[in-house]
Order: sequence, then C-alpha cells, then structure tokens
Amino acid sequence: MSRHSPPGAPTTRRRWERRTWALLTVAALLLGGGIVAGTALARPAPADTAGPDLLRAPAVDAPQLQNTGIWKADPIGVCMASAYRDGEYVHQGCPYDDEGGGNQYRWPNDTVLRNYTYPDDPAYRRNAADIVEVRMKPEGDETAFRVTMNTMTDPDLLGLTLALGDSATPRPAPHGANTVMPAQRFVTVHGIHGDVTDAATGAALPDKPRVKVDLERRQVEIRVPNSAWAPGGKQRVALAAGLWDQAHDDYLVPRATADRTHPGGAIAGDPHPSAFFDSAFRFHEPFEAPYRDNDQRAAIAKGDLSPFSATVDFDELAAGTDDDSAIPTTGYITRVYASKFEKAQGRRLPTDPGGPPGASGTQQEGIVTGSGKGSGNQRPSLAFGWPCRDDCVPDLPGRLQRYQVYVPEAPEPSAGYSSMVWTNGYALRPGDDVAGDKDLYRQFANRPGNPTMVVDVDARGTDEWGYGESGASVFEALADARRNYHLNDEKTTMGGFSSGAYMANKLSLQFPDVFNKAFICDGLNVAPSFPGLNAAGDLLPVDTLTHHEAGSKISDMLPSRRNQPVMEWSGINDDFIPYPITRERGNDYAKGDYDYEFVSWAGVGSEHLAMCKNGMWQVATKWLGDQARVNDPAHVTYVRNPLMDDPRSGLVGDKAYWLSDIQSRSRQELGAVDVISQGLGEADAPVPDVKRQVGLTSGTFSPVNPYTREYRHLDPPVPAPKADALSVRSAGVGEVTVDPKRAGVDCDAQLKVATDGPLKVTLAGCDRAETFTGTDSGGLAKPGTYAPADPLKPLGNPLSGTPVPPEVGNAPQPPLQGVPPLRFPPNQVGQNPRPGDGAQEDPAPAVGEKPIND
Repeated sequence: MSRHSPPGAPTTRRRWERRTWALLTVAALLLGGGIVAGTALARPAPADTAGPDLLRAPAVDAPQLQNTGIWKADPIGVCMASAYRDGEYVHQGCPYDDEGGGNQYRWPNDTVLRNYTYPDDPAYRRNAADIVEVRMKPEGDETAFRVTMNTMTDPDLLGLTLALGDSATPRPAPHGANTVMPAQRFVTVHGIHGDVTDAATGAALPDKPRVKVDLERRQVEIRVPNSAWAPGGKQRVALAAGLWDQAHDDYLVPRATADRTHPGGAIAGDPHPSAFFDSAFRFHEPFEAPYRDNDQRAAIAKGDLSPFSATVDFDELAAGTDDDSAIPTTGYITRVYASKFEKAQGRRLPTDPGGPPGASGTQQEGIVTGSGKGSGNQRPSLAFGWPCRDDCVPDLPGRLQRYQVYVPEAPEPSAGYSSMVWTNGYALRPGDDVAGDKDLYRQFANRPGNPTMVVDVDARGTDEWGYGESGASVFEALADARRNYHLNDEKTTMGGFSSGAYMANKLSLQFPDVFNKAFICDGLNVAPSFPGLNAAGDLLPVDTLTHHEAGSKISDMLPSRRNQPVMEWSGINDDFIPYPITRERGNDYAKGDYDYEFVSWAGVGSEHLAMCKNGMWQVATKWLGDQARVNDPAHVTYVRNPLMDDPRSGLVGDKAYWLSDIQSRSRQELGAVDVISQGLGEADAPVPDVKRQVGLTSGTFSPVNPYTREYRHLDPPVPAPKADALSVRSAGVGEVTVDPKRAGVDCDAQLKVATDGPLKVTLAGCDRAETFTGTDSGGLAKPGTYAPADPLKPLGNPLSGTPVPPEVGNAPQPPLQGVPPLRFPPNQVGQNPRPGDGAQEDPAPAVGEKPIND
C-alpha cells in the first residue's frame, strides 16, 4: 500500500480544505447561490481566541526559507526528505544534527558526553556546519546548487564539499577532509571561493565554481560549469560540511578537545579523524537517535560517507516535473518549522545572558560550573535544567526548530485527527519516545475509532520547564502541525513526562481552553527540581541545594482545570519523583470537584524511568476517549499567575473561555476568579464521590504492572432557569473582562459580586465597567503564592569570572564507536523504526512508483 501523496500533492490539511471548499461550492450551486444570500451559511464562525496568539499566527517567513534569484520552489518542511518542485530538486535536512562522528551516546550519557565539539570562538555558535536544506537545478551552461545553513555568522568559517557523479570505489575528498566518498568530481567551497577536483586523480581542474553568499539567509549558491561537470540523466550527488582553516586553506580537523580555534571530539587513537560535522541525503536514519544522526555518527567515525547520497534525475529537472511522492505522509515524521523567535543563532554559549546557575544540568552544555558570563551572580543550584525566562537565551535558540509526529495510518475522521501535544522529561528528545509498536506514538495513533496524532515537541532543549521561548515552542509546533495536517482543534490533549509533565501541567493550566484533556505522566510540582533532593527540597518552605522559581507551584493553579479532565500517573515507590510530590495534587483533586483519574503504579512500573516508557499506554488511551474541549461553559474558574508571565515570548496567561484581561491585584501574587453565567441555562451537576479500583496491565519490559486507579467523572451540566445575570467571586483578582455574548448575557446583565478587595468588572463591547469593593470572596479560596525563602542567595556565584571551565563535557571520545546505542529504557526487541524498513513506516515508493532517492 502506498503511503505517499501523488506527485505534486498538497499536504493533508490543504487537501481537506480544498475538499471542504468544493463541497461548499456545490452546496451553493444547488441552493441557487445560497452561500451569498442565505444568512445561516454566510455567517462566519466565531474566532477561536483560546490560548496565546502564537496558535493563530501565520507561518513565519524565516530568511533561511526565502527564495531569491533563480530559486522558486516551496520548502518541504520534512526532515530527511526530497522532492522535485518547480524545476528544482529540494532536500530538507534537520537542524542540530551536526554532531560529527563517534560513539552512539544516548540519554542520559549524551547530556554530558559529546561527539565532535566546535571551537570556543563565539563566531561558530557551536553550529556553524549544520546543513538544513540543499537545492539543485540545471541553469544554462551551469548546474546551480544552493546550500542553506542553520547558522552563519561568518561564511569564511564554513567548508562545503559536493561529491558529484559516481565511482566504483570511494575516493578521498580533497583539502585534508580525511573522508572518502564515491565521486567523479569534488567541488569544495569556503566563503566565496571554490575549486573543482578530479576525484580519480586528485588534480585541480582549471574551471572553478562561481560562489555567492547570502549572509542574511545563511545560503551559499554554487554554480558548477558544465565544462567541469555536465550532468545528464540520473546522477549521484552527495554533500558534507565542516570547518575551514583559513590559514592553511584546508579543513579544520578535530583534536581531542576543542580550543578557541580548533574543534574537538576526535576519537582517541584515531590519527586522521574526518573533518565533517554534517552531511546531506541521509534518507534512512532511524527515528530513535536524538538528532536523527545515528548512521552519520558511524560513517564519519569511519571516514566514509558512501552511504549518504541522492540520485537526481536531471532530465526530470529539465522537464520541470513536480514529484512529492517521497515525502512521507503517515508514520513517524520529523518536521522543521520557523519560529518567531531567535535571540541568537546556533546553540547556547556559556557567555549568553540568562544562563543556568552553577551545578545545573542542561541538554546542550552538560553540567554548568557557573564560571561562564551567562550564569551571572546566581548562587549554585543543583537542578535538572532551569526556568529560562524572557531575558534568557535557550539551549537551542535558532530560528529553525523541529518536532516529531506520528501520523496515523487509519483514515482521518471527517473533522480531522485528534492530537496530543507531548513534552518530554529533562534533556530528552522526541526520538526517545520511539521504541516500536507499543510506544507512545503508535499506541495513541492506533486507538480504535479515535486515531490520535502525537506532536512530540523538542522545546528548545527540553530543560527550560516550559518558560519563555521553550513554552512558546509548544504552541508554535502545534500551530505548524495544524497548518500541515487535518487536525481537529476541538480535540487537542496536552501531555508530558517528568519535567515535561510539569510543562504540560503549566501550559494546560495557564491556557486551559486550548485543550480537551491533560495527561500528566509522573510530573513534578515546582521548578526546577533534582532527584534525591526533591523528596524534601520540593516540599519545604525554604530552598536548600536547589533554588526554585517563585510562583512555579502547579497545585496552586489547579482550580483553572474546572472544565478540563485530567489523568495523572504516579509511582508508589518512585525514586526520581517521590510519591508525596504527585500525591499532593491527587489529594487536591479528591477534595475538589474535578473530573480526574489518579493512577498509582506499584512494582517495576512505578519507577520513574520505567513508568512512562514501559508501553503501559492502554490505561491512558482508553481514558482519553473522544471528548471535545469545552468552549463556552456556564461556570469558569481561573487562577491568574503573573509570576509565570513571559510576555516577550507570547506567554501571558490572563484569559480563559469567555473571561479575559484577568489581573491580580499584585504582580507578585496569584489570584483567583470564579464566574457563573445564568444566561446559558446550565448549572453544575452534583459532584459524585471518588471511586477506587485495582488493576493490572502488561508492559514491554515489565510484563505485569499493578496499579490503583482513583477517579471521579463528572456528569454533564444540568438544565437550569435562564437569567440575565453573572455571579462573580474574586480572591486576589482586581480586574476581569467578560464577553457577554459568549456568556449568554447582554450588556444589562445583573452583576452579583463577592470580592475580598477592589474588583473592576468590564463587559466587552458594552461600554460598561463597574468597580466593586468588599472583604469577602464568597468562599472562593485565594491561591497560595509559592515563594520559598532562599538562605543561600547571599552566597552569590563563587566561580564567577574564575578560570574554571564553564561546563563539564568537552572531553575526548573513547574508542567505543563500535558499541551499539545504550538506550534506557531499551527499544522493544527487534524493533528500531527507520525510514525504508517495511515493518516500520516505509516512506520509500511502493511498487510501480518512481523512486527519487537511493
């Protein structure tokens, strides 16, 4: 069965939109122009205002995705895929896969151990050789190539080598690259200079390429004259990127460790390490590798890039054939999107502002010592990650970001697929959730009758706790997925694991009306946190070795979940997140009037690193059901937490449903508002008692997993007499705006107000605002404001400005490149999903289709 669009097909979402428009057009003709004249059909649907504006923003016109001159084709947006478009062969690379060669490190080892490392000079931004797109086309008596980089501050730092044509055996690339590739010609480019080498003899040819650099767009255009290489028919093309040694006119070769002008990470004992950090046309990289570079690491370590190439049909290019058939449309897909934000190119540097304090762990910098300028005068804090706020440069600050999806193979429902946005635990990547047919992606995708697309977000490093641009990236990725796939916006669940579960809780409580449900898999309650210390440190009113973010406590915000069912998983004998941490929220759910399930695992399945990786998803997939989100409930409760606001990142949680502009009386305290509309003719149903149940389920490496399920499911609202009235209670909130139309009332609605201080109530569009005073909130509890005292704050940063290395991680690679990846938890036995594997989502053309890649 083919899993691809026909040549030139639009995305799934665009096809659905065209079908919908066609149906409306037919209906208009049948009704004699009713779309124009009939008021029922002509009336537009109300705008969806849920969540941050990032969800409704158009796609960002990033410079790297822009076309100038001869280039016309749209970008692909799918990593490791190629297409023929508008007379161009377009290949999409992946950002941040420039780790060079060496050992197959996986989490948690790869948070400290590295492959290749960039020179310390900030101009490299630890990302200067990262290919994100390659294009080619015949152009008169030349062949034009365009290479787009993720980072480019100085084009003279970059070296590129094209291997054109084929050969019976791999041949040495020139300029000291220490790498072989099949080729007839090598074209090497650095800055605006280039040369052509005969691959068989190593001799330089008199014909040179024309090179043009567009620094703003980070693009290098290379024009190879036909006198040097004249392609026709199908031709093999390969490309690799490294760093250029301007003093010696050769590639920079990694040493054991990096310094200001030399890269590091050479494998111990290798006298001639490959100079390349990244390569293009890697169509079959497995999905589980952190940056889709498992095979590249092995190939660069061997100094042989023969596995990576494209077979390009230049006759098809000359004919202007369009062919998108090799772009996958189902299964695992890694997507690239352009973010609104870019504080810096490349990766975070120790000198970048807003950095983590000493003793913190990060995905990209390893263990931070605190000596880097970016750590400022913060006292050391033993923690996984750090809340990276508006003034902070995140771990992965670049314009182009990625996320991974699993598009169900089941036919899409008429209203679109349900979706679940997933944020991972500390320093984990989307690939860490790929394990086989019982993994997170596939179990939710294969829900009978309710196929659900998982949108697994990279979150700019997954160590910033959903603050700032990390949290913004969740909504940017969701918006991109909605633009490119037919998703049902009414059925979006927010979920996550560990510190990613904290992020899922944070974002689904700040913006509750975006999500139909929340699935919290062993989530922390405050940010940041550290295993072992958190059993006491996260529960005390005083900071100890971990400094916590003020206002970060999740349980203080739970009342915002009135209209959002939740499932939380917890481990009775959990070692990383002790049971009392998650149990606090479980107790709050039980005491309140929430629709919830709290699952307490026992045995192996309750261990933190097993619970959410053990294939026990059937407990959650059954609960998820088919419930749409609530849009205009009669009863809204919202906790305003100004301490979580990151306005420059588009994250201000001050609205929910038909309430907006909610402001606490103090910017340093939380407040709560509760409003009941009598205009919708509904009232809350009686709250049932909590029920409990014991169960067992299977897992992938723990066959029997017992659990206790504690739950309460609320009945739908019951009918109630209508009245033009609003009952408003405030505890710490000083301002709120009501949309009377959505609340079912008019501008003359009676306001019944109970407040513990001054409260301004505005009715939008009514030219009506009234201020009330009082001392009684009518029984509404004011939420606590988490602000633990920090007796260690006067310590400051004892390592600031000292010659101590700013991070732990710039170490030589031991010669372990032949050792297979050590994943924990491991993949299912015999399963390692990758493109081209017929048992695991095959994006290669089916029989009868025309292949365009090797």
